[in-house]
Order: sequence, then C-alpha cells, then structure tokens
Amino acid sequence: MHIKLFNMIVMRKLKHIFNYIFYMAYAKEEKSWASVPVLQGLLSLSLIINLYLLIAFILIEMFFKVPIFSLPKEELFPYIILIATIVLIINYFIYGYKNKFAVIIDKYKTESEENKKKNRLTTRVFIILSIVLLIIVFIIGVS
Repeated sequence: MHIKLFNMIVMRKLKHIFNYIFYMAYAKEEKSWASVPVLQGLLSLSLIINLYLLIAFILIEMFFKVPIFSLPKEELFPYIILIATIVLIINYFIYGYKNKFAVIIDKYKTESEENKKKNRLTTRVFIILSIVLLIIVFIIGVS
C-alpha cells in the first residue's frame, strides 16, 4: 500500500517536472522571433528522456553484459537516431497533438513569482542530478 502511494507521488512529481521543462523551453523560445516554441519544448523534453535511456542502456550493458555500445559506430548510429525519433514522436502525441500543450502553458503562465522560483529550482536540480547520475554511471561503467 505504501509503495503504491509512494509511486503515485513520485510519478506525479516527475510529470510536473517534465511539464515544467516543456513550459520553460516553450516560454524561452516563444520570445524569439520566427520560432517554433512547441518544437523547442518537445526537443528539450526528448533530450532529458534520451539521457535517461542512455543511463538505462549503460546499466543494461554493465549488469547484463549485453554489448550495446561495443557495436561499430556505423551500426549503432541508426539505432540512436531511431530511438531519439521514437521518443520525439511519443512526446509529440503527449504534448503537441491537438494542442494538448495549451493546458500546460495556461497553467504555468499565470503562476505566482514564488511558485515560478520554486518550479525553476526543482527543474534545474532535477536536470543537474540527471547529468551527475549519467556521469557517475559512465565512470562506474568504464572502470
């Protein structure tokens, strides 16, 4: 019972962080002239998700001895492009399809300054910890 509740809380917080990453990229790009803010939001979010997929692949190679990254670059590169494209398409259907992103933009556009600071701090800490986790997993995997 407690594990299920914990998972619900964690998933809700992750969804909030992903939504806010999308919003931050959207809002920053929206200020630019002749830009496509939805695309920037989707690309930023896809980058974070691909970072976690990279961590997962490194862990799979380390613990299950599956030779993922030992393939030649010519064979590995198309798979990387395919996976990144699939993540982008999935994010498009979650956020972009039928302007679903408008609800997220409306929610965060009217947030208070206090909430804005708190959300930006949470999001930045999440991104920094994600990069640190990747570095740690990479170092452990190399050694």
